[in-house]
Amino acid sequence: MGNNNTASNMITVNSVLGNIRRDKPMQERYRQMSARSMTEIVRIHRMESQRVRMRKSTDKGTDIAITLPPGSRLRHGDVVLLADNRMVVVELEPERVAVVKIKRDTLHGRHSNHSRSHDHEHGHHHHHDDEDNMLLQIPVRIGHTIGNLHRPIKLEGDRIYFPIQAESELDMFRKLFGHMNEHLEISGDKIVFEPEEGMDVHEH
Repeated sequence: MGNNNTASNMITVNSVLGNIRRDKPMQERYRQMSARSMTEIVRIHRMESQRVRMRKSTDKGTDIAITLPPGSRLRHGDVVLLADNRMVVVELEPERVAVVKIKRDTLHGRHSNHSRSHDHEHGHHHHHDDEDNMLLQIPVRIGHTIGNLHRPIKLEGDRIYFPIQAESELDMFRKLFGHMNEHLEISGDKIVFEPEEGMDVHEH
């Protein structure tokens, strides 16, 4: 595979062949080859995922030169090399993130305290509207706050994830979210972070 004029063990890859997390056949192939110790992992940081040229070593020491078409983006689980006896998969390094969870139960809880069950049938549905409005506004306002700081975000269920440099930033966000805090739980975690499609921002 490698060109003879480079070091003989350097492999050049120039396309993504599939993804072991998104493509069933590739997942199956990965499982089979993994069982026979034929898989190798290239770890990259998310910030590198948009670089179209880089040199990396796999976890088994294979040197790889990655050259992709402009505008490409490597994703967690991308397969960049597939041969009879070798599969090379890209993995993103886990990174620190803030996890913002919206506490729906507090809103529902407050509700049931002041409304008797028979009210549910008669004319207090506007409470629900207020509540839904509140719930809709929170993610939008959080998104806006985070967007202003040029952070990419990922939405999953009632959780919003975005990258942070250090745990100490969590307090900064609690201050920024101000009175919304009573509806939020903010915690830190370390995960493979992949931003929402089309919600990329250029981080500084």
